[in-house]
Amino acid sequence: MIKIFIFLLFAALILPGKSQPPSKIYLIRHAKVDIKNPGWGNSKATHLYKKQYNRSPIRKFKVNEIKEKIENFETVDTVFCSPLKRATETASIIFGKDAVIKTDSVLAELDYPVIKFPAVQLPVKVWLLISRVTWMMGTNGKGKENYQRRKKELRVYSQKLMEYASTHEITIVVAHGMVNRELKMILKEQGWKPGNHYDFSTLSVNYFEKK
Repeated sequence: MIKIFIFLLFAALILPGKSQPPSKIYLIRHAKVDIKNPGWGNSKATHLYKKQYNRSPIRKFKVNEIKEKIENFETVDTVFCSPLKRATETASIIFGKDAVIKTDSVLAELDYPVIKFPAVQLPVKVWLLISRVTWMMGTNGKGKENYQRRKKELRVYSQKLMEYASTHEITIVVAHGMVNRELKMILKEQGWKPGNHYDFSTLSVNYFEKK
């Protein structure tokens, strides 16, 4: 009996055990918003378009194509999500009633004011780009201060995501382009390795893992 015990103890210490599967974090950008191309306009028209964009529903997309890109999709029981309509609708359509959708304002898109030049006519999307860049540079309102604050909030929140991932095989985040871009940089800094990237119009799926 003692010999058998010693043998089993030796085997447990020497023989390689089954390795744990890596933790996975999926960053999903919301589906395309169902809104007409805004064309040209001034800064006021751009502001109104931005408000309408936040209120508009999303367009239909092929749900199964998204599910196929998420390994062990059926095990997902929690989704971390932006509270904005386009994100919650995307999460609900993909995960339905099989998962709890936890919204948090930290995952809302990085919001910025439209710069004001009423007499100038430009493509509305150009107005949005200029407004976003100047906000991030700090020349548009209190952009630099607000941008840095949001980045800090995301850095703190990312710890919650990584802690969740350490005890769950799969972590799902449904958010926005700028937010996911910041999260990608944070995950890379923390040693998470990027995997495949999939684009479905504006909807996209990014995958990160860590052993």
